Amino acid sequence: MKRQDVMMHYRPQERPFVDRTIDLVERVDERQTPVLTDFLDPRQVKITESIARSSQDVSLFLSGGHAQAERQRALLVPSYWGPEADDFELSFLRVKIPGEYVKLKHGDYLGALVGLGLKRGKIGDISVHEDGCDLVVTRDIADFIRLHLSQVGRATVHIEEIPAVAYLAPRVDYQEKEFTVMSLRVDAVAGESFGLSRTKVVDPIKSGKLALNWQVIDDPATAVEEGDVLSLRGHGRAKILEIIGQSRKGRTILKIGKYL
Repeated sequence: MKRQDVMMHYRPQERPFVDRTIDLVERVDERQTPVLTDFLDPRQVKITESIARSSQDVSLFLSGGHAQAERQRALLVPSYWGPEADDFELSFLRVKIPGEYVKLKHGDYLGALVGLGLKRGKIGDISVHEDGCDLVVTRDIADFIRLHLSQVGRATVHIEEIPAVAYLAPRVDYQEKEFTVMSLRVDAVAGESFGLSRTKVVDPIKSGKLALNWQVIDDPATAVEEGDVLSLRGHGRAKILEIIGQSRKGRTILKIGKYL
């Protein structure tokens, strides 16, 4: 593959990841040995799938530990290779809150894990439930978490390893909404998605509080596409479900799903 020809199809902020992924595919092809990535977000998964398809001698397999996994590890292998579930090196942990009931959110658990010095790529889906949460993590950090994660927010927690079949998958619900925008600039779409005026959303974007497809951006003029996910700190997440078309006044009609 011609690297520069591939790069031109991606946003500037995505190109370092694209470059590394091309290197991995070429390594598998040349050395005929498998490569296992850390957890990838959905956009990174899509990029990896596209690049892997460019090589007839490399196959791609994905696993995040459960059927609806948002974050997944990619296993790039020679085309003759037949991987098994254990090749993804996943561990499943249950975080319990003993004693008094304390309500914790996804960000509380993620913040506690990152606070231990763990990289986001080592952590898969975090499924919050009433009594705590279930985690999917890379196998090499499971013992570290069990030994060192004792506090999440105001709560004292207990960690135990569980089998994959016991993992409680996260439930994803969202509220659909249709609106029109003058353009597909991220500030216009984010403002409508989160119920903010365009002027009030620009400053948070410039200060790094908005992520597009799990990557922080600071340019309000960045264009969005169908399938993109926007996350604005303090306001939640929204996915662009469909770009419906043009209104009679020339505005773009969008359908988004606001995560509940």
